[in-house]
Amino acid sequence: MYYIGLDIGGTNIKIGVVSDSWEIIKLIKIPTENNPFEKIVQQISLLSSNYEIAGIGAAVAGVINKEGVIIKSPNIPTFDNFPLKQKLEERFAFNIKVENDADSATIAEAYLGEGKNINKFVLLTLGTGIGGGLWFNGKISDFPMEVGHMSINYNGKNCACGNIGCLEVYASGRAIRDSLIKNIEEGQESLIKNMFEGNFYRATPEDIYNTAMEGDSLCRNVLKEAGKALGAGIANLINIFHPEKIILTGGLSNAVNIYIETAINEAKKRALKGLVEDVEILQSKLVNSGGILGAVLSLRSK
Repeated sequence: MYYIGLDIGGTNIKIGVVSDSWEIIKLIKIPTENNPFEKIVQQISLLSSNYEIAGIGAAVAGVINKEGVIIKSPNIPTFDNFPLKQKLEERFAFNIKVENDADSATIAEAYLGEGKNINKFVLLTLGTGIGGGLWFNGKISDFPMEVGHMSINYNGKNCACGNIGCLEVYASGRAIRDSLIKNIEEGQESLIKNMFEGNFYRATPEDIYNTAMEGDSLCRNVLKEAGKALGAGIANLINIFHPEKIILTGGLSNAVNIYIETAINEAKKRALKGLVEDVEILQSKLVNSGGILGAVLSLRSK
C-alpha cells in the first residue's frame, strides 16, 4: 500500500509516492503557476493508475482550517478561500488530510529528522515565503506560527498578506529576488545582468546564490541583508520560545555560506543572553522530503 504526499509551495509543487516504510519511491516536481489544482489532479490520476493508493496528505503554504479549507495563501492567490480537501474528495475516493506546509515539515522532523527525541523545537521553512512550526511536549502546536508575517519593521514594505514590514518581505526567496531586481534597475552592476540574454527578471534565488558564490558583490550584499532580517526573526523566536533547536528547511536553507551564516550570526547577536547560548540552529536533513513525509504522517495518524 502507498500514499501520495503533496507539498504545495508558492513556486513549485512536489508530489511523492510514499511507502509504508517512509521511502519516497516516486517524486514529481512541477511549477505552481496559475492553476495548481488541475495540475495536482492530473498527477494524482496518473499515479493512482500505477500504484495502489491508500490516501493523500497535502501540505500547503498558507492558513488552513480543520476542514481542509485554505483560508489564505499569500504566495498562491488562487488558493485563497479554497476548499482543497472537499475538492480532492470530489475527484478521488481516498482518505485525505490537508495541513499547513510548515506544520507538516515539523511533524516530519519530529519523527524522522533533527527533531527526534527533542521536547521543544521550532522549524522554519525558507522558500518563496517563510513559514514556521512549533513542536512542544510531543505534539505540534495548535496555533498558526505564521512566522513570515511577524512584523520586523512597523513602517516597512508592503506584504502580500496585506500588512507592512513582515519578515517575509525582507528575508524570503521572493524578497531576495525583488531586492536584486530593484538594485539592478537602479543601475548597480551584477553578473546576473549577463544571464538569460539580459532578462535578469528571470533570475531565481538559486541563481543569485550561485552568482554570489562566484564573488558577485551585489548578490552577496542582497543575501547578507536578507540574512540579517532572518536573524532578527530567529532572535524573536528564541526570546519567545527558547527552543532546544531551530531547524531550517526549504530551498533557501541551502544558501548556507552567506544567507544562513549571516542569519545565525545575527540571531546570536540579537537574542537575549542566557537564552541563545544553548539553542542549536541547523539545517534539516529532510529539505527535499519533509513536507511530503509530514503530510503523509499527519494523514496516517488522524
